[in-house]
Amino acid sequence: MKEETRIMIAFALALTVIVLFSITSRKERPVQTQGKRIQTETIRQVQAETDYAVSDTQVKFGNELFAGHLDLLGGKIVSFSLSGYTRPGEERFTFFENGITLLDFVNEETRQIEYVLASIPSEKLLVLRAERNGIGIEKKIEIVPSRYTWNTDILIKNLSKEKVTSPEINLFLGSLVLDRRHPEDSSVECLITNGSKLDKFNISRQIKERISGNVCVVRTRYQMYYFKTNIPVEFNIENRASKIKWGFRIPSFEILPGETKKFPLVCYIGPSDYFVAKNEINDIRIFGTGFFVSMGRIIFSVLNAIHRFIPNWGFTIIILTVLIKIIFFPLTRNSLRSMKQMQRLKPYLQEIQKKYKNNPQMMQKEMMNLYREFKINPFGGCLPMLIQIPIFVGFFLALRSSVFLRGSKFILWMKDLSMPDTVATIGSFHVNVLPILMFISSFFQQKMSPAVEQSQKFMNIVLPLMMLVLFYNFSSGLLLYWVSMNIMGVFEQYYIYKISKK
Repeated sequence: MKEETRIMIAFALALTVIVLFSITSRKERPVQTQGKRIQTETIRQVQAETDYAVSDTQVKFGNELFAGHLDLLGGKIVSFSLSGYTRPGEERFTFFENGITLLDFVNEETRQIEYVLASIPSEKLLVLRAERNGIGIEKKIEIVPSRYTWNTDILIKNLSKEKVTSPEINLFLGSLVLDRRHPEDSSVECLITNGSKLDKFNISRQIKERISGNVCVVRTRYQMYYFKTNIPVEFNIENRASKIKWGFRIPSFEILPGETKKFPLVCYIGPSDYFVAKNEINDIRIFGTGFFVSMGRIIFSVLNAIHRFIPNWGFTIIILTVLIKIIFFPLTRNSLRSMKQMQRLKPYLQEIQKKYKNNPQMMQKEMMNLYREFKINPFGGCLPMLIQIPIFVGFFLALRSSVFLRGSKFILWMKDLSMPDTVATIGSFHVNVLPILMFISSFFQQKMSPAVEQSQKFMNIVLPLMMLVLFYNFSSGLLLYWVSMNIMGVFEQYYIYKISKK
């Protein structure tokens, strides 16, 4: 079951209980090239599924944020990683190894072109050149300091003295091999935009699509592959046997003698987090839209502001949760009091229901009179809680996809807030502490709620158990938020009910 599905089930369950309470009482070798000695290096070959040969002649490129290796065979990028957002034991955040980015081939041929490096490798510019049937091909990769975005130009030049027709060129932009057991690969989405038109679909299933557009984005939980052309092209996306490939086609065209055709391409390979990528990608649709998403961004902005003063994401999550609970305390108090009052009216309501069981209109009228007499809003237990749902859902969704939590340590055994907080393994079973704390706190919170019908008392046990199963392998950052919210809820109820007894 996908993580998003479990999130929605969990919130649906929580909302059901609220409704029921209200109603009843709800990641070097020297070579000679064009007279220049350049330093290339041989990198470790990693076992990975790939349809294309990888040579030992590779050039390293990048800046302070990322590093990659470019294979002169095919002029393709075969590894890519970030320097930040690393987990314990990781040297770098690896996006792919022996992957395929910027690989070009003619028509359906898979024979790769041998490129030569025409520039001295630097952090700023790589120039690769090749020749095929009288047509010169050049790739320029310009690295921008302190940015994940880099610019690529593909130049096709007629080296002959006659007009020639360039064959159709296919350019692979990327490939991913999914591990469906890994939560970060549980959901992969693709977006293609063409002006105001946006096509969005989940590519975890078996698909083969061809869609016209000028932007193609493939996103996982923490990774984003963004490519933008200057004119609309036909993007092709394919998922076969859990291997995703995507790219586009440059149609056949004529080139005059000495003429050069230029195809610019803007590339962003980096975190998919909105708060990282928004400074380089302007189209907000790429990051998702909707009420809950917008609410999550607002809340995470507040979370980020707190983190500037308290540079520990775990404590930051707890502090913001407490602040949210304090802000909504008046609503929660009114909700719980209303539920308590509804419970006190239960005998009177049962009497009315029994007396007018054959006259629903009179039954409803008498019940409303009773509510007015005791100054009770029958929906008072539900509405205040419903107002808080967008805050809770938005906060939850923002934490789920935040790359800032990746490799972020909290305290004691919680060394990575983007992973489950496993303290021991018994056989193949992982013992996670926070889900158990979530179960215990949920149980006590339900137990402290006003007494309801017997069937709903049963839900007081079943709901925490279901939440335990659904959330057991969730990241500790998400569960830390949920546990903090539950514990605050227990204190809220204790305070409110203790005051109400006085």
